[in-house]
Amino acid sequence: MKMRNITGAIAAAVLVGGSVAVSAEADQVRFAQQFGLLYLPMHVVVDQKLVEACAKDTGLGDVKVSMHRFSGGAAVNQALLSGNVDFAAGGIGPLLTIWDKTKGKLNVRAMTNLAAMPLKLNTNDPGVKTLPDYLNAEDHKIATPSVKVSIQARVLQMAAAKQWGQDSFDKLDDMTVSMKHPSAVAALLAGGQAVKSHFATLPTSWQELQSGKAHNVITSYDVLGGRHSTVAMYNTEKWKTGNPGLYECVWKSFRTAIDWINEDKKRGAELYHRFTRSKLDKDDVIRMLTTPGEMDYSVQPERTMQFAEFLHSVGAVKNKAGSWKDYYWENNYDQDGS
Repeated sequence: MKMRNITGAIAAAVLVGGSVAVSAEADQVRFAQQFGLLYLPMHVVVDQKLVEACAKDTGLGDVKVSMHRFSGGAAVNQALLSGNVDFAAGGIGPLLTIWDKTKGKLNVRAMTNLAAMPLKLNTNDPGVKTLPDYLNAEDHKIATPSVKVSIQARVLQMAAAKQWGQDSFDKLDDMTVSMKHPSAVAALLAGGQAVKSHFATLPTSWQELQSGKAHNVITSYDVLGGRHSTVAMYNTEKWKTGNPGLYECVWKSFRTAIDWINEDKKRGAELYHRFTRSKLDKDDVIRMLTTPGEMDYSVQPERTMQFAEFLHSVGAVKNKAGSWKDYYWENNYDQDGS
């Protein structure tokens, strides 16, 4: 599918939907992202100016789209709550945290799912082969994007609960530290530092394991029993209801971007390499996207209720979700989610 053709298709779909309001909508859309291949759909949307083209074609005028990078789920959530961004891209854990915190107030929900990817707990410590080995590790810290809040931190808690029982879900929390993915992979590969483990995402998980200096202890797919959604994009009800036409342009642009990536993963990898000015070898990026089970882009929520049920069971969220639809907006309801 060529980009010059799909922008018009998005606009036509929005017009058919009949929900465009051509007056008094926002003239900008600000996205919050983090580091890694999980955010490639956003890169496609921004690089190809899909939202801008849709907005102009549907009568919304000129819209400026910008992208802002943050170091973890806590920082992303704060940016959304403070009004510094309009859409936040974060893990399912941070999504559930902000949904719970804003329920009945700002009412934050997911605009779309982005991707599924196994989060990998890697270490350079030869004495750590399994989760229980961490109990005997000395001078050993586990890097996550945000302690206790990021999806990596939540998966570590789920793994601990599975290993030692529900009451011990936070058994390894004292070992965790907040650290950006690039800094964490640098620490593991350099060695000799307190940070000896990293709950990593692509491309850092690939770099660590390919280096031969680190090995994998466990993945999030091991913990949850299969593939699960990793990252979603979410926003406030106020922005959604105040900008119905622009909101529709945004979510349909992301669906188009995901379809475009899945039609040709190599093409998607090349865009990521160019757009992010990555120092990684382009062939490695292509292998990351085309290796089965490493990276899957999908709008369908998968196994998100496992996160919701766990977080409620340990008191991390107060509100109990009856369904995944409680924390996703209705434009997702055509999906067979879980």
